[in-house]
Amino acid sequence: MNHNSDAQEAEMTGQPVRSLQYMLDQLAIHNPKLVRLAVDGVFGERTLEAVMIFQREYHEPVNGVVNLDTWDAIQEAYFRVELLYGTPPPLNVLPDGGYTADEGAESEPMLIVQAMFVSLSKKMTNFQPCQMNSCNSGETHANIRVIQGLAGLPVTGVMDRATWSFLVQLYQALITRG
Repeated sequence: MNHNSDAQEAEMTGQPVRSLQYMLDQLAIHNPKLVRLAVDGVFGERTLEAVMIFQREYHEPVNGVVNLDTWDAIQEAYFRVELLYGTPPPLNVLPDGGYTADEGAESEPMLIVQAMFVSLSKKMTNFQPCQMNSCNSGETHANIRVIQGLAGLPVTGVMDRATWSFLVQLYQALITRG
């Protein structure tokens, strides 16, 4: 092999090809005209086919070459699909530091806690629907104590990071994943 073919081969393998394959594969999940790919980092026949089909579907010149325009088009299509169908980014609700909400305390994060309890009360008899008043009182306080008991945490009724972590896990298991 001469030096030139070594450089060409290096361009057709590795992380950039894996990224290309991953994006094309994710697009294929939502567009049945595209082909699913194994993300192996090798620009082989199947990857070439996927690029050409993408170019045909998205009105690029169909040549199988991934130049900057084609890369940008694939990346833009991928980002659009991720925005619509991808995993949403996590929401950091609790303020940084040692956040706690004692019984009777009012704070904005308690509104999200209360909304989660309302949803959980429809799936589990352990929880009661609570007022959306941003206050750790009444049913909200009772639900926090239930969560702490289920998690094996000290049952204090204080909303803290450990209680929040278990609440999020339970919510994801029962509500988000259904």
